[in-house]
Amino acid sequence: MHSRFVQIDGEKKILEFGHEGVLYRQSFVMYDTLTDSKWNHSTGLAMAGKLAGTQLELQPSWVVRWDKWKSMHPNTKVLARAGRGGFMGTYVADQHYSAFGLSVGLGPQAKLYPYDLLLKEEIVNDLVTPYSVVVVIDPAHKQAMAFSRTVGDKTLIFKPAKAKASGKLLMRDEATGTLWDRFSGEAIEGPLKGKSILPLISVPWLQERWRQIYQDGIIYQRSPSPQKP
Repeated sequence: MHSRFVQIDGEKKILEFGHEGVLYRQSFVMYDTLTDSKWNHSTGLAMAGKLAGTQLELQPSWVVRWDKWKSMHPNTKVLARAGRGGFMGTYVADQHYSAFGLSVGLGPQAKLYPYDLLLKEEIVNDLVTPYSVVVVIDPAHKQAMAFSRTVGDKTLIFKPAKAKASGKLLMRDEATGTLWDRFSGEAIEGPLKGKSILPLISVPWLQERWRQIYQDGIIYQRSPSPQKP
């Protein structure tokens, strides 16, 4: 998800986009109706035209099951539309998860966490410039997201924690023993109760398509111990 605001000749403009009808490295190309510049829909980078080199601001988003989202945000409104596979299409990462990974970061610093490796670890403590990150996955539904693991002046290391009666997926930090909700990033029990870790921009990708776009990016390899800053 990207912001549509750009600066053109010192003025802030809102762009409208359309589908150019061609692919670039297995990713479709957009055009904006104001300048006809050509944009990569995955990265938000203008590749040709008046705005070439302009980068749209990436906005945080999360691919999540509707029932989980509704329980967290009961007053959510839905932009419903007719489409192939349902009102917003069909997402199949839970069926073909080994082909997917979670991308964290941008450009040469981008790092891809393959779902099959995440499922073996469930919680990964790592570094993605400029952040110390924790990447988590819901094993049942194959949905992942990433957080900064810095709280105040502390950089935490997280480990899986046993679920309680609520059924929430939990983790515990080694430094304080605080218990955290893996998917809200909120501390729910312990010395840091009430604190939250910052969700980071992270996007599910088919691994082969990710490599086409982020040719210098890093693919996470399972490590025997968590990385420290």
